[in-house]
Amino acid sequence: MGHLDVDRISEVLRDMLETLKGKSRDSLGLMAREETACPDAVDRAAAESDRHMALIMGERDRQLISEIHEALARVKDGEYGICQECGEEIGLARLRVQPTATLCVHCKSLLEDMGRPYMQGGRAESAFLEE
Repeated sequence: MGHLDVDRISEVLRDMLETLKGKSRDSLGLMAREETACPDAVDRAAAESDRHMALIMGERDRQLISEIHEALARVKDGEYGICQECGEEIGLARLRVQPTATLCVHCKSLLEDMGRPYMQGGRAESAFLEE
């Protein structure tokens, strides 16, 4: 991990985490204050659609928060920036764009080509199929 500034990476990840947590608190506050009585069906449908989208975005943010916590744990363990599939270093450009990345560009590309979503958690076997 010689090419990475671990302190800078940790700072970026923590900033992302604080931003997401603040956004989450704001969203919850807005949803709590929301009026549920709508004068007509169109307004009610629009309000429900907005609420549904807010819930989807909130779930996406919760997933990203989890990924940030995992990335911070990898930083602490000295494993940050190492591909979880091939063990090679993840390129700095990729980590700048996606600081929570767990796969190098090559492995991620292979995974996407297979059309399978990345399997999270304790995988007993490789995400790649043997040919």
